[in-house]
Amino acid sequence: MPFRLFCFFLISTFLFPCNSVLSQNTNSTDYLRFIDSADVRLSNQPKIALQFLDSIPLPLEKYIKGHLSDYYKMKALVSENLGQETELFQNFLLALQYAEKEKKYDIAGFASRELFYNLYITKKDSLAYTYLNKAEQYYIKTNNNYGLLDVMQTPALVEFYHGNFEKSNKLILPKLDYYKSIKEDAYYYMYPLFMLTSNYIHLEDQPNSRKYYSLFKELENDSTIPKRLYKRHEVTLLTCMAESYVITKELDSAKYYFSEAGKLRHYMNSADVKNYFNYYIEYYKLKKDDKAQNNYIDSLEIYQNKLIDKAMDANFNVSQSLVETNENLLNESKVKKINRIWVFVLTTLLIGLMVLVLFRYKQIKEKFQEFSKRKKDFEFLESNHEKLQVKMQGLEAYILELKKEVKVISSCKDTKEQQEKIKELYKKIYHNSATLLSEGKNHLELINGLNVDFFNRINSKHPELNHAEAIICYYIFTGFKNKEIAAFLNTSERAVESKRYRIGKKMNLQEKKTTLVDYLQQF
Repeated sequence: MPFRLFCFFLISTFLFPCNSVLSQNTNSTDYLRFIDSADVRLSNQPKIALQFLDSIPLPLEKYIKGHLSDYYKMKALVSENLGQETELFQNFLLALQYAEKEKKYDIAGFASRELFYNLYITKKDSLAYTYLNKAEQYYIKTNNNYGLLDVMQTPALVEFYHGNFEKSNKLILPKLDYYKSIKEDAYYYMYPLFMLTSNYIHLEDQPNSRKYYSLFKELENDSTIPKRLYKRHEVTLLTCMAESYVITKELDSAKYYFSEAGKLRHYMNSADVKNYFNYYIEYYKLKKDDKAQNNYIDSLEIYQNKLIDKAMDANFNVSQSLVETNENLLNESKVKKINRIWVFVLTTLLIGLMVLVLFRYKQIKEKFQEFSKRKKDFEFLESNHEKLQVKMQGLEAYILELKKEVKVISSCKDTKEQQEKIKELYKKIYHNSATLLSEGKNHLELINGLNVDFFNRINSKHPELNHAEAIICYYIFTGFKNKEIAAFLNTSERAVESKRYRIGKKMNLQEKKTTLVDYLQQF
């Protein structure tokens, strides 16, 4: 008995300090809702989305541990919408770094593909292909067909930026019908049409450039393509057309396309703006209008100076962010080092105890060894039998508890309270009882039974919605984010975003000047 107490004392003395060190890294993830809020406002209100992300306190590792890849991916997309190119590259770099650490391979693939695009386009750096290969490997690992489509279209994009326009077309045209067949996300058809139109403009093939531009225009109101994404590509084509007519000295046609591009000025990225100014300078040079030419030269110089100032500020902010990130990783490494020391101490202690036990057991008589062995065997069997009983009782209690919770939720009159309880119950079932649902219990039938009133009201007010869209509305109303909805419906996050966009169009939310989340809360 004294020997057992001695062992317990030694183990508890060394184990508890180790646990206290580990517990320093366990913190609340309540701020994850800020990332979700930024996601909702990304397309239409990127500045507000950025405010949500900036509202998460530092250090990020403490408040959104395990979700830094989601944070930096969202920050990169916000930077893209705001035209902040320096921040965009660095944020995708951080998104990839944390996605690899957190084993979120869809985000890793997405960030790798964007890093290839930005590194190749801006610097023509051969290192970019390393990121493209990474993207393909990550998408294969997660069976992400949409991500692999992005990779499939990349060789044509590379030839396009090399100026090999005919080769780019040869890579696109044999697969164009396949791209067109992807109805659930027309972006994969729109982007090849964008490249074909631009290629034929540069090849001075006006019949084909008009043909593919007309096909491109047919997608203008496609509900699966966000308006901002479409307009960003359209303004590039309009600027490109203006350039071609300036080169051929067809100034009236050039003037028309300059005017059309000017209407979409706020959708231009920095490259489009520079081209827009440069082509206008050449236009007025041909018109021999020195005053207008000088005005655009001055405007271009002012714009470039602003870009330089903006880049300097961005580099400073990004450097500061990288320093903080490195400090966090360094602190984490220190904690891991301390933990390894404790593990080594405990291992040494246990080995010493084992040697001591072996030494003492050699001095015990053979009969006592046999008795002790039988006693331990009996205790082992008895212990396992008790554990099995506890597990069986726990499973029965878990099933009874779920049945009771469903009855309580179904009888709840308070919509907000019912919404929160459904979300909590569904997460419990999804994470802890996935096998029960997969053996025949359809989760769509389950949620239909939990809130019949919601489906009756939304089907009555919006009969134009199909069953799948009504289900997505219910998930949004309950408070789930796009990633969770995609997991529940066994589809991609991008497909959920497209469906949300179509739902908003059907409900005329743009005319009502409200978001889908706010509108559904009225139910």
